[in-house]
Amino acid sequence: MTERLPAADVHADVLDALPDAVMLIDDQARLSWANPAAGALFGRSVEESIGLCGLDFLHPDDLQVALLSLESVQGKTVGTPLELRIRSTDGWRLVEMVGSMVGDEILLSMRDLTERRRWEVAGETARLRSLMQNAASITVLLSGDGIVGASSVGVTRQLGIDQEWLENRPFLDLIDELDHPVLESALRQVRDPGVSPTPVTVDLRLRTAHGDPVPFAITFTNLLDDPTVEGIVATGHDVSDRVRTEDELRAANSILAATLESTADGILVVDRDGRITSCNKRFAMMWRLPESASGSVDDEYVMSLVLEQLCDPAAFQAKVGELYADPEGASRDTVEFLDGRVFERDSLPQRIDGEIVGRVWSFRDMSDHRRLQDELAHQAFHDPLTGLANQALFRERVTVAAARLARRGGRLAVLFIDLDDFKTVNDSLGHSTGDALLVTVSERIAACIRPGDTAARLGGDEFAVLIDEVAGPEDASGVGERIITALREPVALSSTRVSAAASVGIAYGVATTGVDDILRNADLAMYTAKAAGKNCYRIFADEMHAAAVERLDLETHLRGAADREELVVHYQPILELGTGRVHAMEALVRWAHPTRGLLGPMSFIPFAEEGGLIEEIGNHVLVTACEEAVRWQRSVGADFAPAVSVNLSPRQLGDLALPDRVELLLHRSGLHPAQLILEITESALMKDPTAATESLERLSRLGVRLAVDDFGTGYSSLAYLQRFPIDLLKIDGSFVGDDLAEPGWSLAEAIVQISHALGMVAIAEGVETQAQADALAEFGCNLAQGFHFSRPLDRIAARELIEQSSTARSG
Repeated sequence: MTERLPAADVHADVLDALPDAVMLIDDQARLSWANPAAGALFGRSVEESIGLCGLDFLHPDDLQVALLSLESVQGKTVGTPLELRIRSTDGWRLVEMVGSMVGDEILLSMRDLTERRRWEVAGETARLRSLMQNAASITVLLSGDGIVGASSVGVTRQLGIDQEWLENRPFLDLIDELDHPVLESALRQVRDPGVSPTPVTVDLRLRTAHGDPVPFAITFTNLLDDPTVEGIVATGHDVSDRVRTEDELRAANSILAATLESTADGILVVDRDGRITSCNKRFAMMWRLPESASGSVDDEYVMSLVLEQLCDPAAFQAKVGELYADPEGASRDTVEFLDGRVFERDSLPQRIDGEIVGRVWSFRDMSDHRRLQDELAHQAFHDPLTGLANQALFRERVTVAAARLARRGGRLAVLFIDLDDFKTVNDSLGHSTGDALLVTVSERIAACIRPGDTAARLGGDEFAVLIDEVAGPEDASGVGERIITALREPVALSSTRVSAAASVGIAYGVATTGVDDILRNADLAMYTAKAAGKNCYRIFADEMHAAAVERLDLETHLRGAADREELVVHYQPILELGTGRVHAMEALVRWAHPTRGLLGPMSFIPFAEEGGLIEEIGNHVLVTACEEAVRWQRSVGADFAPAVSVNLSPRQLGDLALPDRVELLLHRSGLHPAQLILEITESALMKDPTAATESLERLSRLGVRLAVDDFGTGYSSLAYLQRFPIDLLKIDGSFVGDDLAEPGWSLAEAIVQISHALGMVAIAEGVETQAQADALAEFGCNLAQGFHFSRPLDRIAARELIEQSSTARSG
């Protein structure tokens, strides 16, 4: 039973009787109704076809044209007739399809042209029509002024352009704007047979429906006088592959030409008969050929100019003749010149498509390389600045000395010498003066050792001495003392007297001691000497290595401690001496080490500063402290909650983004800026006063209070201090002693007076007795902290103290 057309104002019997196939599809091209002729055309019943997608029955090559037509027919009363191929049970059928809108659906009428077209193909017109319809190229009929009259379906296949849209439009609308002049010129030529009697072909970029340019080769043929055409026929095909290949070839040729001219090698190309076909400029320059000869094809003349420069011209010619006789041969050798130059010569056959067409000679100037080889033979084992043995030679000498000890016993000693504060010399007097100092140091070290011992410069300001055989401990220590004494004597450099003090580490070794071990031990002893105050020597002991291992372990585990929530913050109260009120809480970091327990800051902060982790720790403490201060406010109220004081490291202060981060932190946490105190050490301020001023002024404008920590222990001047927007001065605990209460002048009292004169608030650190607190109060000191009042408290105990203080105040 045939499905009837729903809500259609047509007679069902008429539709069923039509010989043409008629069907109704929705906007997804699904079949909702069809007449019996449609079932016969497709070779399947209408009932089993309802709901199927009509696009599945189209030939793949016609799919794009059909989709475009379905889209365009929605804005028309009747669509443009299309010839399409559809799949039937007996193969592909050619149909003419016309569409029109019926409500929200599309009514399609299809007439089977297969048998008629087969009859027409017998004639030439039908054959050409089929070719035009299915050709991969495009064909467009233009009027004399370039207006499109008709086009082949290739326009849609190739460019996705609706043929009906294109008709009656200027062909110029299809051309990329940059190619408009090319099209206009081509049309002028083809319209004037006297100028161009043959068809005109040009490359034009045609734009697709999406606006993408596609290169085409378009041929224009003038058929304006042909009564059957009366127009200009434009035919074209996609030349994207050709254009791409040409671009790649041009790029490759450009790179090849640039490479040949920029290479350091001289290149000469000859044919199979030895005639010169080309050479680069480097070849002519290397062989010192005159300009007239560099472009000459007179091979004998060029060869004569070459041979007269060589030490052995006969051998040169013999090699050339040998390779010309063997086209497959390749060689590499050297050519020596009368003036001492040396060239490396390579020769390879030149092939095109596998066939040998000539030979390529390349010449590389190795003269400098030969001279460098001789110099490097010496430099490989000696320091170029001082002339002492370098690290490679020193390690070899230690290995040889240890091998001798294996045969006859005994022990050796290695001294590791590092100059103290050598960087200051370089920074203040320049590297040339520093190099001169290193030369003097090397001479003095060499003068302090025995003839059989070895002095070496390991790099930078590090030196080493190998004492081959040590009779007793005094041998090595005596050399160390002599070196320290010799280097302590000032050196006159650039009208300036410079002292070259050094720290020396001494390590002993036996036959089984490895080179790396003894150098490591001497290095550890040297760092121990630096830690002991510099300008001295220390002898390696096992505990030094244990300390180094412990330090490495701490540094390794410290990385990421904040993320693992191992860093905890304790708080020490800062009290008002007059009222006893908790004015602020200083945040102090602790490390809850997984195996060593709770570690104080001195156990890991120095390692963090050297290892670049101090910013990670500082930022963690800053965030944690601000969040805790907000909890205090919620617990006791904003009026009773103390401020929180956080120490900034020099690295944090030097970060120009610090004020922005602090502002963001205050915004996120909700902490009032006045409730945050940032503490900076004197030394950090003076490291870069200009940068410090900029950061501190920005922080001060936010409303954050700023304090100078450990005041009195650094080297700042009051003039500099006055430049900074400082609110508080913290008196270092070393100035707060039991003698505060004794009559006489006190440095702590002086600092209090300075703070008042500068409009700052004084905070005394390290208060341990009531007598110290009373004396500070008498001096006019505003605030104080120390073990007398409270040790640092964990966050729970700190909050309890704040709540107790708040209760006492409110009562």
